[in-house]
Amino acid sequence: MGVILAQRKRRALCMPAFLALLIAGGCSVLYPELATPLRAPPPELELHPPPPEDVRWLRVVWARIPERTRDGRAWDEGAGKLPDPYVRVLVNGREIFRTDAQEDTLEPTWPGGPSGNFRILPEDRLRVEVWEADPFLDKPIGVREIGRPTDAHRAAGEIHVDLNGGGALTLAFEPAHARVGLGLWYELRSGSVVISRIIEGGPAERAGLRPGDEVLEIAGRPVRRISSIQVRAALDAVPRTGLVLLVKHETGATERIRVHEGPIYPLFDGFGAIE
Repeated sequence: MGVILAQRKRRALCMPAFLALLIAGGCSVLYPELATPLRAPPPELELHPPPPEDVRWLRVVWARIPERTRDGRAWDEGAGKLPDPYVRVLVNGREIFRTDAQEDTLEPTWPGGPSGNFRILPEDRLRVEVWEADPFLDKPIGVREIGRPTDAHRAAGEIHVDLNGGGALTLAFEPAHARVGLGLWYELRSGSVVISRIIEGGPAERAGLRPGDEVLEIAGRPVRRISSIQVRAALDAVPRTGLVLLVKHETGATERIRVHEGPIYPLFDGFGAIE
C-alpha cells in the first residue's frame, strides 16, 4: 500500500511540471469550446440587416384530418380511438423536419413544434406529408406537393393546402426569426482566446473575425493577465458601444476590431428550434 501511495504522490507532483512544460513549449492547454449568448431581440429593435430572403421560419400550425381512413373506415372502428397524426416537411425530396405524433385527434396543432429557420431557395420545391403513427407500420393520411413557394405565400407568411387524401394543413412560412448576439464560439487557451467558429453573416463575421483568429487583448487588457471568468464576462455582455479586440489573424497580421451585438438568423440544422 505504501508503494502505491508513493507512486500516486509522485504522479501528482509531476502533473503541474508537465503542464508547465507544455505551455513553455508552445502547446496550449485547451478548454471546452464556449459560445457567446444568443438572445431574443426586444420588440422595439429594428433589425439591421433584415431577415435574408432565402431563409424562412417554418412551423406546422394546424391540420384537419379526414373523418375516415383512406380505405373508408371510421378511425375508431378498430382501435377505438382517433388517429395519432404527425407531419413530415420535405424540401426537394429531403426531410427537413417532422413533428411528434399528437394523440387521438382530428385537428392537431402540434404545440411542441418543432419550429425554426430553414434556407428555402426560390427554385426549391416543398412537400408536406401527414402520417398516422402506428405501433407496427405508420400509414399515410394525406400529402401535398406544394412546389415552389410563391410571392403570395411569402406575403401571407403561411401556406395553406388541401391534402390529396382529404383534410387540410397550414404551414407557417414567415421571414426568419432573429436572435441577437455576436455569433461566435471560442476556446480558452494559455494566454489567449482562439475563435473556433462563427455564424455565417453574423456580427462577428461582418466585423472581420474569422475562425482561427487569436484574441490577444479584450478592451485593452491582455488576455494572459485576466481570468477565464473575466474573459467570459466580457464576451457575454458586450456594451452598446461595442467591444474592441486585438486580434492576430492566421496570416500573422494583427488588427484591432470593434465588435457589436446584432441580429443573427441561425438555421435549424445548426442551432435547432427557434420560436
